[in-house]
Amino acid sequence: MSDVYELLGGSTPENNLAEEYAGALDLFGRLAGAIEDGNIRYAWEKAADVRRYLERFERRIQESEADPDGGEPFVRFTGGDLDGQKVATAAVAFAQQYRAGKLLHPLDKIKDEAVKAAVQDRAERTRALRDELGG
Repeated sequence: MSDVYELLGGSTPENNLAEEYAGALDLFGRLAGAIEDGNIRYAWEKAADVRRYLERFERRIQESEADPDGGEPFVRFTGGDLDGQKVATAAVAFAQQYRAGKLLHPLDKIKDEAVKAAVQDRAERTRALRDELGG
């Protein structure tokens, strides 16, 4: 378990939702890169991946219920017991690994200084490794 994940409380519903969101941001970044490169086939593949990720994200915070009158089932929001601030902090922290995440969610949005320091440390280690590998 990474330092950041541990600081955020480990496997919680909030962290799981934030990870799902960060995964969608990763795909958005890949989609943007495909468009920038003119690689329309790859963009098409990533668009389908984005749709699946967003559907999975939506399923995490909804529930289907049968209509009491026997009609079509309906969907309702069930994420009300989640701590929105914890989701926000974790989402920004996890998003820093991805191109779109860095653009959309600046690191200064993390209020918890220990989490912010751990995210910065992880980014610095990644940068140093890339430099060492020559990339």
